[in-house]
Amino acid sequence: MDRHFLITVSDQKSALYGVRFVGDFFPDKTNIKTTLFFSGPQTNPGADQEKELQAKGEQALEQAGTILMEKGFSKKNIMYKSRSSVLSTVTDIIQEAEKGTYDAVVLGRRGINILEEAFDESISEQLFKEKPVFPLWLCNTREGIGKDVLLYLDGSPASFQMADHVGFILAESKKHHIDLLAPESVFLEPSLMDQYIHILSRNNLDINRIRTQLPVSSNPAQQILKLTAKKTYAAVALGKAGSESNNILSRLSKGPVCSVLFKEMKHASLWLCG
Repeated sequence: MDRHFLITVSDQKSALYGVRFVGDFFPDKTNIKTTLFFSGPQTNPGADQEKELQAKGEQALEQAGTILMEKGFSKKNIMYKSRSSVLSTVTDIIQEAEKGTYDAVVLGRRGINILEEAFDESISEQLFKEKPVFPLWLCNTREGIGKDVLLYLDGSPASFQMADHVGFILAESKKHHIDLLAPESVFLEPSLMDQYIHILSRNNLDINRIRTQLPVSSNPAQQILKLTAKKTYAAVALGKAGSESNNILSRLSKGPVCSVLFKEMKHASLWLCG
């Protein structure tokens, strides 16, 4: 089954972290589709500005497409979309993500900056009153990536959603392993761990690719940071557990574990959903 990713790009090099992550992460690109999405900054009406923006968008998309093809993607599996922003870039990204049938939205460093800059925007507050229906991959590093995914399981509904996402994404990528990390309250509850294993394996993921870490007892965020500094993981995946919030940054980083990783993790990408 195809996996389809919406990857945001801009004319800044750091925006290509997401492109490079997807290109490096999947050794077999046969069933991986990407839509490269450029949303230009808001500008005052004017033909010259529109032409300049369009040229920047086309150049950024072309560069991103070239990188993917150099990493083994078929030209037919790369699609391109661009638009001039009417409300805000973050709104454009979310609207496109909800409109399309994407398995995840991939943001590079520039995309993450845009989300941070949108902290106080009223449009973002209104937009994120409703729960996003797509996983986010935040690619915040230029370092070489590993193959494996560290999946943090805290017993929340969002963590079950993430387990399903990880199982689906990695089912056909046989070179990736999944390391499970959970608090003692979850780790020592066999029925909960069995549910997670079932969710992962129902996507036809080989359970022999699932490994269990020692339980977390006190500070999961710091343990995850230490693990990712010691071992090269491709990503840390978790659900966005915690209290509801109306602004975009809080909704991305709600919950103490997610908040710390969003701000401090430098050695792996961060996958969020829920």
